Amino acid sequence: MKQPKRIIRNALIIVFLLLSVLAGAQPSASHSPIVNEDGTVTFVLKDPGNSRARVYCDCELRSKKYNVHRENLKSARMVSDNNGLFTYTTPSLTPEVYTYRFKTNGQKRVDPNNADSIRISNGKRSVFVVPGSDLMELCLSDSLAGKTEHCEFWDSTCGKTRRILLYLPPQYDSTRQTYPVLYLLHGIDGNELAWHDRGRAIQMVDNLIRQGKAEPMIVVMPDANPKGLVGQDESVGLMQNLLRYASWFHQDFERIFPQMDSFISARYRISSDMNMRAVAGLSAGASQSAVLANMYRDNFRYVGLFSPIVHRKQLPDNRNTFYWIGTGKTDIFHPQSKRFARKLQQKQIPHLYFKSTGGHVWRNWRLYLSEFLQFVFKDADDEFGNDFTGNEGVSSNCKEATMLH
Repeated sequence: MKQPKRIIRNALIIVFLLLSVLAGAQPSASHSPIVNEDGTVTFVLKDPGNSRARVYCDCELRSKKYNVHRENLKSARMVSDNNGLFTYTTPSLTPEVYTYRFKTNGQKRVDPNNADSIRISNGKRSVFVVPGSDLMELCLSDSLAGKTEHCEFWDSTCGKTRRILLYLPPQYDSTRQTYPVLYLLHGIDGNELAWHDRGRAIQMVDNLIRQGKAEPMIVVMPDANPKGLVGQDESVGLMQNLLRYASWFHQDFERIFPQMDSFISARYRISSDMNMRAVAGLSAGASQSAVLANMYRDNFRYVGLFSPIVHRKQLPDNRNTFYWIGTGKTDIFHPQSKRFARKLQQKQIPHLYFKSTGGHVWRNWRLYLSEFLQFVFKDADDEFGNDFTGNEGVSSNCKEATMLH
C-alpha cells in the first residue's frame, strides 16, 4: 500500500513543479516591457477595467522589417487572458532605442510599470533599449563615472527662464583644471532634456570617456527654444505649436548666447580656448550651430551639423573652424547638406561629410553624436590623415565619410 502512495506523492510533486515552471513563464504584471534573449520584446499591461488594449511603438510590431527612415508609431491589438492582463510580443527587433505607449478606453497612456518615460512633441511615451550593437552598448549604463547638474539662466531678451542640463566628466570635483566644452542643441520640438532622454548623450559621452575613446569634456545642453516650449500645449497638434514660435528663425537664442556662455563660465570650469570648444545640434539645432559659428568666429573650433537645415546665408568663411556634417540618404534635408558640404569644399574650409542610411530620425542622430564625440578636441590630421573613408558603421547604418581640408 505504501508504493501507490509514494507514486501519488511523486506525481503530485511533478505536477506542482510543472505548474510552478508554467507560472514562472507567464509575463509578470509588474514588469514591462520584457526584452527577451532572442531580441523579441513583450509588452505587459494589467488593466482589469478594460476589454481591449493596443500598443503603439516606433518599431515593426508584425514583421521583421526594420525601417530606419521614419519613426512613426505602429500599432497592434494586445492579447488578453480574460483577467485584465494584456500582452503583445514583437518580432525580433534590431538593437535600438525605442519609444511606445498604450491606449485603453480611448486614452493614451505611458507604461505604468516602466519608469523610463519622456515627452515627445505634445505627448509622453515610455522608452526601452534593445541591446546588441556597439552603439547600443554606449547608450546603456548602470552608473555614471561623471555626473549631471541642472541650472537656470534668465534670458531677458526672450523673457523666459532658460533651463540647462550639464554633464561633468569624471574627476571634475577632484581637480581644478579647465575642460573642453561641447554645447549640444536639440531640434525644434525638444528642450534641454531631449539629448538626454532620446539621444542618450549622457550615457554615451560617459562610456566613451571611460573607454578612452573621447576626451573628458563638459557637455552643456540648454533649452534653445527662442521663447515658449514647443509642444507644451497637448490640446493641439505639433504644427500648431510650431507656428506659435516662428521666432525660432529670428536668431533670438543666438543673440543671447554670449550671456549664457558667460553665465556657464562663471560657474563651471569650461575652456576659453577656441580649440577646446565645440557646438553641435540636430535639425533646427544644427542651423543654430551654424549661425553661432558665423556670429562668434573665435568661439568654436568644431561645429557638428546633424541633419542640418542650412542654406547659403549660413555658409562660413572661417578656415579655423572644422565642420562635421552628418545626414541620411533619405533625409529630407540631405540635398541641402550635400550642397553645404560642396560649398565648404569650394571655399577650402575643413570639414568631414558623413553619409549614412536612414532619414531624419534619432537613430541617425545618436550615431552621428557617437562619431562626433570621438572626433572633437583631437588633431584631425593625426587622427585620419587628409583623406578618410570609413568602414561599415555601428547600428544598422553604414557610413561613407570623406575628410576635406
